[in-house]
Amino acid sequence: MKFSKSVLAAALAATTALALPGTAQAQMRALNDPVVPHPDPESLFTSDDPVLHRNKQTALRIQRDLLKCGHWADAGQWLTDRYIQHNPVAASGLEGVIYYFTQVAQVQPLDPCPALSANDPNGVVAVMAEDDLVTILTRRIVPYADDPTQTYTTTWFDTWRFVDGKADQHWDPATLPAGAPPVALDVDRTLQEAHDRAEIEDLMWRYVRAADNLDADAYAAVFTEDGSFNQVKGRQALHDMITGMEESMAPRRESGALTGNMYHIMSNQSIEFLSPSVARVHYYWQTIFGGPGVDPAPRVAAVGNGVDEVVKVNGQWLIRSRNVQPTREQE
Repeated sequence: MKFSKSVLAAALAATTALALPGTAQAQMRALNDPVVPHPDPESLFTSDDPVLHRNKQTALRIQRDLLKCGHWADAGQWLTDRYIQHNPVAASGLEGVIYYFTQVAQVQPLDPCPALSANDPNGVVAVMAEDDLVTILTRRIVPYADDPTQTYTTTWFDTWRFVDGKADQHWDPATLPAGAPPVALDVDRTLQEAHDRAEIEDLMWRYVRAADNLDADAYAAVFTEDGSFNQVKGRQALHDMITGMEESMAPRRESGALTGNMYHIMSNQSIEFLSPSVARVHYYWQTIFGGPGVDPAPRVAAVGNGVDEVVKVNGQWLIRSRNVQPTREQE
C-alpha cells in the first residue's frame, strides 16, 4: 500500500506530538472503558485444589490485612523472612518491607479490618493461581497531570510465589520515580489524603456551626471522648462548657448588653498531615457579634490563632485537642 508524502507527514507529526511532553500530551484523555472491581472480591480467593486454595487464602490476607488494613506487625504470618522483592523502590526481606510501610509510608493499622470491597480504591478485579504463583489484578485510579481533580482507571497487578503457604517472592509493574521520592508516586495515598482533607474541612465547619448555635450535643460530638478545648477536657466537660455559655449569655441578651448573632470565623487554614490518621490544623480565628446585615454593627469580641490536632477514629475524623492560645513552640 502506498502513502502520499502529506499523509506520512501528518502521521509523523501526530506521533511526535504524542511522544513529546507538552500541551498535546497534557490534553490527552483515557479512551478505555473504566476498570471495574469484582462485586464480591473475597469470593475469588478460593480453589478446589488444596494447595492453590492455601496460597490464594494467604494472598487474601496480604491484600486485606496488610495492604488494606496496615496490620504489618502480623506480616511474618504470610511473608517469608527472605521475601524477595522485585519492586525497584523496595528492598528484599521481611524487615525491609515492614519498615517501608510503617516508617516511610507511615501506614496506621485499621481496626476493625473490613473485608475487601468493590468500593476499595484498589478494588480486586481478578485472582489467578497456578503452580506456586498467585496473581491479583486490581483497579488503579490515576489523576490527570494537568487536572488532578479528574481521574481515569487502569490495571495494576501483584504476583507472589509461595513457599509452604507463605509469600516468598513478589513482582509488580512499579518503576523508579522521576525526581521524586517513592511515596510521591503512591496514587492511592494521594487520593486518600485529598479525601481526608475534605473531611477535616467539613469537621471544622461543623465545629464552628455548633459553637455559633450553642448546640452542646453537636459541639461535643466533633471531639474524641478525651478531646479538649484548651484546659477543658472530655466530651461531658465540653458539653457543659457550651450549656454554661448559653446560660451566662441569656441575661446579657435580656438586658441588651449583648446583641446580634455570634459568629466564629476560621481563616488562612492549613492542614498538616503527621500520619494517615493524625493531622494538625493551623488557622486564624475571630469571634464576632452582630448582624445579620449591618444592624447591629459587627463587633469583634476576640481574635487569635490556633493549632488543633485531629485524629481518625474508626474512619471518622475528630478533634483531639483545640488550642486557641498556642505558644510559639506549639505553633
